Amino acid sequence: MDLLQTDGRIKLSELGRRVRLSPAAVTERVRRLEASGAVTGYGARVSPARLGYGLQAFIRVNPHGGYTLKHPRTLELTARPEVLEVHHVVGEDCWILKVAVTDTVHLEDVLEQTSALGRTTTSIVLSSPVEGKPLLPPDRTRP
Repeated sequence: MDLLQTDGRIKLSELGRRVRLSPAAVTERVRRLEASGAVTGYGARVSPARLGYGLQAFIRVNPHGGYTLKHPRTLELTARPEVLEVHHVVGEDCWILKVAVTDTVHLEDVLEQTSALGRTTTSIVLSSPVEGKPLLPPDRTRP
């Protein structure tokens, strides 16, 4: 799992060599991981800054009554290309959006649309020292 997450383009023969399995065995194992839903897809990680998105931010939303994640205005917001992630959370806020924008003017535009849905709190990302860590199954020996 670690190698697949670190390098999704790794050839199955190379993956097998590194984990000491035959090509047939590693192919079957990867197929089972995909079939079980443990591996949900493969893709490239891109640098938002290199694509022209100089700022990333987290927008926490406490929506007004009636607005849900399935409401048409909410769906319109979450369909924006700047909205990278949407999390439905428990706590003072209901949603956390991760957005990538070109600058503060662009962020203000996104916030205008978001604020129409409810109270917002925004945190601008200064840096992301830990990103894209591989996720392995939990250690079953821990209590």
